[in-house]
Amino acid sequence: MIKLRVKFTKNGPIRFIGHLDLQRYFQKAIRRADIDVKYSEGYSPHQVISFAQPLSVGATSDGEYMDMQVNSMESCEDIKKRLNEVMNEGVEILDVIELSEKAPKAMTAVAAAEYRVAFRKGKEPSLNLKEKLAEYYNLDKLPAVKKTKSGEKEIDMKPYIYELSVNEDDSIHMLLSAGSVNNIKVSMVIENFLEFYGEELKEFGLIIHRVDTYIEGNDDKGRYIEPFICRDLSKRKYI
Repeated sequence: MIKLRVKFTKNGPIRFIGHLDLQRYFQKAIRRADIDVKYSEGYSPHQVISFAQPLSVGATSDGEYMDMQVNSMESCEDIKKRLNEVMNEGVEILDVIELSEKAPKAMTAVAAAEYRVAFRKGKEPSLNLKEKLAEYYNLDKLPAVKKTKSGEKEIDMKPYIYELSVNEDDSIHMLLSAGSVNNIKVSMVIENFLEFYGEELKEFGLIIHRVDTYIEGNDDKGRYIEPFICRDLSKRKYI
């Protein structure tokens, strides 16, 4: 049994399909690519695959990840080639690596996500975005109300927003805590930012693109996050 991690894009029309449909899409693609994928045992066998952080419907991404187990393969490059040959527009396999047996599953390993966010034309706020966002991020606390399964609770977003700035093209760069424990949504940050300055986020006002998804680790310098597949250590960020 071999464990693999697959990095892929989700752009174009396919951004409008939900997470469960994306899972079914990949299950069919794996069969069409004739990959020797491992199946679970029992009365209802299924492919042993798992995905990292689900992407909101309508958002695009260049940093989605899926883990899969195969019984045999020629090489990671061959897996990448086979999958790309059966992919629809908007989904491209960017990289495939082999994992150690002890590597955590993608769905439980997510630590952070990086985004590029823009306002749709006609839905931009009236404030000076670059100036006010920097001012907001420099506050000691960034209170917000987060919806949970048990209701609502007030949190401080500040420790979970690792980076927040405005790019040269006036889009917003965000690096946010993600995963099952301290998951911070793009919309929550923007809504609270605008509310702080007396404005509202207009309905369907955001264009959200996920740049990459991050896993965490520790070394002699401390705790860090890096992309799930990291071939360039300069992308490692200490938090």
